[in-house]
Amino acid sequence: MNIGDLDRSAALSQARKLSKIGGLNVPESVRNFEDLPISGPIEIERISLAAAQRGGAILMSSGGTTGQPKLCYTPYHQAIDRLLKEWQPLSPQSVLLNLFNPGRLWGAHYFIQALADASRCTVAPTGPFASDEASNWIEFLQGIHVNALAGAPTGLADFAQGALNSVGQLPIESIIWMGEPWTKTKIETVRKAFPSAGFWCDYGSVETNSIAVNSPGCDLEKYHLLEGQLIETDDQGALLTRIGEGWTVPIIRYRLGDLIKPTTCRCGRPRALLIEGRADDAISLCSALLSTSKITSLAYDCTGVEEVQLLLSCRSPDQKSADRITLQFTGNADASKVSKYVQENIHNLASVAKQYPQSFNAKKVHQLRRILRTNKIPQVIWVTDDE
Repeated sequence: MNIGDLDRSAALSQARKLSKIGGLNVPESVRNFEDLPISGPIEIERISLAAAQRGGAILMSSGGTTGQPKLCYTPYHQAIDRLLKEWQPLSPQSVLLNLFNPGRLWGAHYFIQALADASRCTVAPTGPFASDEASNWIEFLQGIHVNALAGAPTGLADFAQGALNSVGQLPIESIIWMGEPWTKTKIETVRKAFPSAGFWCDYGSVETNSIAVNSPGCDLEKYHLLEGQLIETDDQGALLTRIGEGWTVPIIRYRLGDLIKPTTCRCGRPRALLIEGRADDAISLCSALLSTSKITSLAYDCTGVEEVQLLLSCRSPDQKSADRITLQFTGNADASKVSKYVQENIHNLASVAKQYPQSFNAKKVHQLRRILRTNKIPQVIWVTDDE
């Protein structure tokens, strides 16, 4: 089942044009849209580089991975005009605090700067604050009348905790978030600190930029596909196609890697979608195939678990086969009970752990590992055995 609609003959014509500047080769015998080859990061990099050589670009890379980042040459306009036709989280009266990390090629900070520019608002590009330093800034931020925030949930929760520890308050009206999912603890912290704020999300990636949006009237986990695009649902990862002018990168059947399905949203707007998780989350532990998202989901079911992260140890560069899984979590849960509960609900994991006792364990920690470049907490981190 698909989400959205577009002229498929026009998409076929666009695919043939893109093949001449770095896209996948499209045989002349292809007559149907569904018969077009599937593109990936290599094609995105080639096509965006060709466009950059004509009009310039910002070189950006993906921010959620601990492996080799994906590159994209993003045009300076960053498709903001097309985005603002359907999504307007800021106004000229907004004073926005940009909590995204600048530098190291991650695009979120610069996207927010471009959004603020197009919205004609004031922006303070501070980057993230640790929770123990944020409270020292509250009085200053009150003085410049900050009423909007932008950041990943981890950075927003850090800032919110600092605000809660402070005497002063900020009258936050809008919170723009992206880059990682919320956890129950993080969203509760942010809502407690800023109870009047509406939440706005732009779903996409460095390779695609904006795909779908979420607004305060929406269910927090649901999005609406921007016009001019089509998403084909697929068990191996949804396929995105977009046509028309004003996008950052023209895309034909690009494999997103996310499992996406059509849904309805409380706001009643069309083209609603739900992101169910990653399509490529399967790993092998001592020859047993496991879903990392299943493991983390079960851990979150345990009382007292606040946030979860998996450390996957391996001896080889193949990041699909692990020798050991360490389930790290924050909170006040008992590690042995968490480990037992997860194993009881994943039969092949229990079998492996019985045969190889060191292959799986749960561990309570004070803080989970972050990607320093982006200040995000990934669900899965691959490590060498000596880490």
